[in-house]
Amino acid sequence: MTPGPGGPGLEWRGTMPEITLRDLCRWDRRLELIPPAGESRDDAAGRGVSWAVTVRTSPPLLPPLRGDELIVLSRRVLEHIEETQLVTREQLLDMLRDQRISAVLTEPSFTESPLEALPVVTMPAPFPPDAEGTLNRLLTERRAELYRLGNELSRRLSQATMDPRGVEGILDAAAEIGNRSIILQHADGGVIAASGRGTPRPASSDEIRQASEAGSESVAITGEDLERLIVRVPSTPEQAFLSISSAPGTLTEVDRLTLEQTAGTAAIVMAKSLPANPRSAREESVAELVEGRLGSDDAMIARARVLGIEPGRTFYVCALERRTVDDRDRTTERLIGGFRDADAAAVGDITAYLVSEPDYVEFQRRLQHLTGAANEHPVSAAISEPVRGVTGAPEALRQARYALGLIKGGVLDGPVVRCESLEDIGVYGLLYQLAGTPAMAEFRTRVLGELEAYDQRRGTELVETLRAYLSTGGSLSEAAANLSVHRNTLSYRINRIAALSGWDLNRPDHRMLLNMALLCRDIMQVHG
Repeated sequence: MTPGPGGPGLEWRGTMPEITLRDLCRWDRRLELIPPAGESRDDAAGRGVSWAVTVRTSPPLLPPLRGDELIVLSRRVLEHIEETQLVTREQLLDMLRDQRISAVLTEPSFTESPLEALPVVTMPAPFPPDAEGTLNRLLTERRAELYRLGNELSRRLSQATMDPRGVEGILDAAAEIGNRSIILQHADGGVIAASGRGTPRPASSDEIRQASEAGSESVAITGEDLERLIVRVPSTPEQAFLSISSAPGTLTEVDRLTLEQTAGTAAIVMAKSLPANPRSAREESVAELVEGRLGSDDAMIARARVLGIEPGRTFYVCALERRTVDDRDRTTERLIGGFRDADAAAVGDITAYLVSEPDYVEFQRRLQHLTGAANEHPVSAAISEPVRGVTGAPEALRQARYALGLIKGGVLDGPVVRCESLEDIGVYGLLYQLAGTPAMAEFRTRVLGELEAYDQRRGTELVETLRAYLSTGGSLSEAAANLSVHRNTLSYRINRIAALSGWDLNRPDHRMLLNMALLCRDIMQVHG
């Protein structure tokens, strides 16, 4: 997790925003949101806000962005940029469109009509000179409040899971904490349970449809006399929807947090009440946790506690090749049977194991036995680097799946690769952060593009010839023997490679570039 630029010590992650543009405009009524052209106000207002970042008057105009930043651009700064001819206004806007920003914070005179693909938030004069610092302090304070509330909410909801009334007990606890009415409905609109002040108005069929289309994300719907937050309850065999409603403009980030955590806890309780196989419901709950489908850190922490997993421990995630259901159950028992903070779930074509640090050494021993050559049906596995807290599990799972893919693709030697071991993963650990990015694809193309295009046109194997040559440190005799070709034939191919690519194979720096590009090619052939 990465500290935001304006809030050291606080971390930003999660697929569902903790704080949105709607929240900012509610905190400061002077702010006015102008949605992008063709986008509704509700959709634009639901965009998340990570931190505020100011456009600079000299290159680089912006620091590296991670997404959901509120870009502060005053009229004075824009005029300076245009006067110095660094970029034009349209070039700057195009630059911002290419980034996954939340919105541009500026003055009313900045635009009179909606911009293409860019929300604008305006603040009337005088525009504060320290808008970035003021906003980031406010964001930090609000996140700290949400963190404290999230912990209390997790504790209360965990206690409510023991209530014999089931989901009614969960909704009572949520209504008391959030001081709102809350209602749980079937997909057809039928009310399952409700709690809070008065009788809450059920969500309409259209509101339920919008929540269904949004998947795991909560939806804010504003009507003439009512504002509603609604979310689909995850992992229920028959779709169910949870919502909170109030007067327009009064629902807050606290209501959103309450709704998301309550939905996750309600899913567990509803699954426990089903006569069907309880393990399948638990497994789906674990899968949502390790895949990061719960939407926010607070929801993940609440889910872990409901599952009986201590969320603050250090965890590893292991990705193991999938087996049949019965065989997988036996494998799971062999690997994590008797462990306290461990669980498993089928995730795509693998089984993911979440293992806490106290059990890790024993888990490695069991895994080594399972994947050993003496086993009748050996399998491959990859283990992530350790992550602090259960909220790091989705990133750990991605890393483990990355390494397992390289084993199955013949790039790394198995049967087990530990991502924290440099001996196991080598330079592929360094390249993990670039896997799947345009930067990796562009680097490969710039270095190997001519050779790959030539091979494709002519049916030759110059790229693999290059690999064999470089793997021997540039020995023609050894590479020719490995390729089963005559030394003169290989010499001709090497000269052809140099002529086509423009790289001098006698230069160590050029050989290093080519080696790195071949590694990127390996990764992209496995992971796309």
